[in-house]
Amino acid sequence: MPIIIVLFALAAACWLGSMAAAGAQYMLVLSVGVLSVGALAFFSPKLSLILLVFSMLLSPEMGGGIVDSSRSVVVRYDDILLVIIFLSWFARTSIFKDKPFITSTPVQTPILLYTALCFISTAFGVIRGDIDAKASFFYVMKYVEYFLLYFMTVNVVETEAEIKNYMRYGLIVAVIVAGYAYYYYYGSGPDARATAPFEAPLGDPRDSEPASLGGYFLIVFGIFFAMLSESKGYSFLLALGMLIFMFPAFLLTFSRSSYIGFTAMFPAIFFLSRRRRLFMSGFFSAGIVFIAIMPNLSHKVVERITMTYSGAYATQIFQAGTVGNIKLEDSAASRVYSIKRVLFEKLPKHPVFGWGVTGVGLGDTQYALVLGELGLLGAALFAWMMYRLFYTAKTVFRNSKEPVLRVLALGFMVALVGLLFQALGVNSFIVVRIMEPFWFMAALLSVAYLKIKKAGDDSSTETTAG
Repeated sequence: MPIIIVLFALAAACWLGSMAAAGAQYMLVLSVGVLSVGALAFFSPKLSLILLVFSMLLSPEMGGGIVDSSRSVVVRYDDILLVIIFLSWFARTSIFKDKPFITSTPVQTPILLYTALCFISTAFGVIRGDIDAKASFFYVMKYVEYFLLYFMTVNVVETEAEIKNYMRYGLIVAVIVAGYAYYYYYGSGPDARATAPFEAPLGDPRDSEPASLGGYFLIVFGIFFAMLSESKGYSFLLALGMLIFMFPAFLLTFSRSSYIGFTAMFPAIFFLSRRRRLFMSGFFSAGIVFIAIMPNLSHKVVERITMTYSGAYATQIFQAGTVGNIKLEDSAASRVYSIKRVLFEKLPKHPVFGWGVTGVGLGDTQYALVLGELGLLGAALFAWMMYRLFYTAKTVFRNSKEPVLRVLALGFMVALVGLLFQALGVNSFIVVRIMEPFWFMAALLSVAYLKIKKAGDDSSTETTAG
């Protein structure tokens, strides 16, 4: 093994030296970066995960080309980083053989079947000539990327202390993101909406993605709500302070689908946890009062919500049975049109496997996208995957006595409810800045689940032996 590392290092040194002599400074810097990250991931996978935690929300984007009028390929430095780390980790696993490539978890089977269906359905779409092979390949790889992150994290993380540390790093990232959201909103003019770092240039909010930031905040708020329910002392005060600090930034996204998701999280926390219900009710009421006493903010939030169904922008008319006609503005109407198009035009033609990834455009809502791309089979697998994620979190929450694990499990369940409701108007489960932290949390939960299961098995063995 040492001789392999030495030979690799000598070959890399010769290559980089020749590039430097030829004046390829950019490629030299890029190559040094790739080799450094690869070496870090190979020799210290746990440190490379810390790098990933920070890059999930703090990574710039690079253009990758246009798919169609509603969809484009976007490559982020984070994507490249994840691929490098994954390949290095895979090489380490292959050489040392100390762990299996895929650790068995409750979510493993639906993930693998869902991934296989993405490839099969897309291959059918390419063969039929319905979709472009190159563009669809990049989007399938995006979907697979989240699952690679999940499996890699499950194999790398081992202890509760590591889970706690990664959550701390995630908190640091959340503070940075919230601070940037304020900076962007107040520095980009009257039409700006809060967005995540590197989503859009300062002063040019046209390319911003507020719903992405809204979905990310739903995940963060899920953890903080869980801390208010399960923690005490410093942790409780920290969660309270962070919610007060970040909530206005969330409102400044003016993402109506995110507001829906946030509203759904309150009954979820009441249903899943029976602790401090009176306090949570008071905190929720205080949030409403806070919005009301800030005239400028409350006016914009209310205007953003009401413009959906009234005012000059609500020009699209829909028949709603006994309710009568309903008016919607263009953005909300596009969600309705998208669902109707998938249900009545797209799905009947390919009901089982769908049209393949990118086969129905953007979709505008997660559920229309899944049905259109992967058909009824894909919708069933997606529902199964969500159920298994919820089951994993619920098992950890019910069987763990460690506060950090209970917070992680409860927070994940509450956040999952919020994202499922946000997905009515957003493709929440394909957005990079939402899904990378989501699947990273899911992996941490799976590690906790496996430890609980192992402890239960060991206890049963000791009882039987006794």
